[in-house]
Amino acid sequence: MALYSAIRRASKSTIPLTLRSVATATASTVGNGHCGGASRSFSIPALHYSTSAVKKKRKHSSFDDILLQIVDSEIKFAIDSEFHDCVVDIPDDFPFKVQDKAGKRVIVLTRDYGEETINIVVDMPNSRCENVEGDAVNSEEESEPQPSIPLSVTVSKENGLSLEFDVRAFPNKISICGMSIKEPKSSSNQLNYRGPAFSFLNESLQKSVYEYLEARGLTGSTANFMLEYVISKDTKEYIRWLKNIKNFVEN
Repeated sequence: MALYSAIRRASKSTIPLTLRSVATATASTVGNGHCGGASRSFSIPALHYSTSAVKKKRKHSSFDDILLQIVDSEIKFAIDSEFHDCVVDIPDDFPFKVQDKAGKRVIVLTRDYGEETINIVVDMPNSRCENVEGDAVNSEEESEPQPSIPLSVTVSKENGLSLEFDVRAFPNKISICGMSIKEPKSSSNQLNYRGPAFSFLNESLQKSVYEYLEARGLTGSTANFMLEYVISKDTKEYIRWLKNIKNFVEN
């Protein structure tokens, strides 16, 4: 949730990219030199019609035309921004295979570790209608939190048992929120006890769990890669989303 609030507090645009502020905030921390920041101002274009044009039967109303011009302007800005050409190179020694489909908001990272399978699901942030009123009141009073993205990490064994972690990726680190054992699908139960909040555990146990995940590839550098990758993907998906809206209004 922290990322969503950070996006709205940092953004000054009426139609921002979901992660534009995140890219700016993380460029100096996790950037590889391929991605940069962008600033912009935005205004609704004025449309002028002659009397004869108004009288003619129009396929679109003036409101449609205004919307289309704004969408076109935002598409152009996104394409011209440095984020559009941001290339996130997968390091040669990166232990995970990246599965990403255009148009989908979920990114999946997988790897084998001995007889285990490690699965990381990255769900792209969605800032729709979350604490809008509270953010409007407190936007100038609260400091901007660190950017982060939610992860679901699963370590699976051949017998079907798996250890699941709720994690957030921050620049240079991860933070574990909770962990639980999941039974094979045939015997899963939504009412199973999922354990306490991770921060309530003994400090020695917390440290050992972090080392357990680090040995399986969930490191600070992996967190940085995922943050960069999400920024890059978000820009491409945002442009795709805008073009879909444009196509709908035009047709």
